[in-house]
Amino acid sequence: MKITVITTNYNAFALEIKRLKEEAQKAGYDFSVLDLENFSFAIKDGKLDIDWLNGEISDIYILRGALHSQKLVSELLEYLRKKGAKIFDNNFLKHKYSINKAADLVKLTLAGILVPNTFFARSFSDFLKFGEEIGYPFIFKSGRAGKGQGVYKVDSREDFLKMIAGFDNEEKEAKSFLLQEYIPYKYDLRCLVIGDRTFTMRRIPKKGDFRANFSLGGSVELFDLDDKGKDLAKRALKAVGLEIGGVDILIDENDKLYIIEVNHTAGFVGMEKATGENIAKIYLDFAISRAS
Repeated sequence: MKITVITTNYNAFALEIKRLKEEAQKAGYDFSVLDLENFSFAIKDGKLDIDWLNGEISDIYILRGALHSQKLVSELLEYLRKKGAKIFDNNFLKHKYSINKAADLVKLTLAGILVPNTFFARSFSDFLKFGEEIGYPFIFKSGRAGKGQGVYKVDSREDFLKMIAGFDNEEKEAKSFLLQEYIPYKYDLRCLVIGDRTFTMRRIPKKGDFRANFSLGGSVELFDLDDKGKDLAKRALKAVGLEIGGVDILIDENDKLYIIEVNHTAGFVGMEKATGENIAKIYLDFAISRAS
């Protein structure tokens, strides 16, 4: 069986893709990667000419991270399916996005799931007003970045004004950001949900950083999440409409659980380190079983 992982940014997901390759080869599968980071095509004499489409079609394609060119990726996946290939896209064709934190927060809230107080605006002046309302410190973050990138802790109005000035100079738009209350917490957790299975680790920030992402150098350890927490993670995944996802949970000082976000293309190398489980094999087996 021939399996191909499709991505639009190999470097962002290289560690996980390498692990998938290792497990696929152990199982005797022919494994390849299709990186669309520098995708190009030509139309010649009325025919679409794409190098990789002119060869043999794989049996199964697994989409892992469509961070850009979503419409084009959608068309290609539909084409491959029509050619007889099976696709596991984690419901990408339904959502048409891999990262949209604002949309996911709305879905979570409509499902009755507790998230931090959050503000979305189309002007930085409105964000300034929201910042005063929610109080300092607060979290200001990109709505379309992952792995802890573009996340800031804002401690004062002066700091926020400087940040906004920088964004204006870089011609960044306010609508690309979200403002959330800062929650003092006991535990920062990542719960990876694959179908009905859950795996949970505690994330601990490295010294000098408030962000606890493993990809940013944070440390991880196994965490025994209770059934209530596991059920919450599964509900969050269902609300967003995924089959596999990384659910970020904060447990505050009063043991209240908040869903911070749901990652559509969650890393799992850190989870393997924390739990000792072969997540790559579990992920691969699930994707193969759900491909259609």
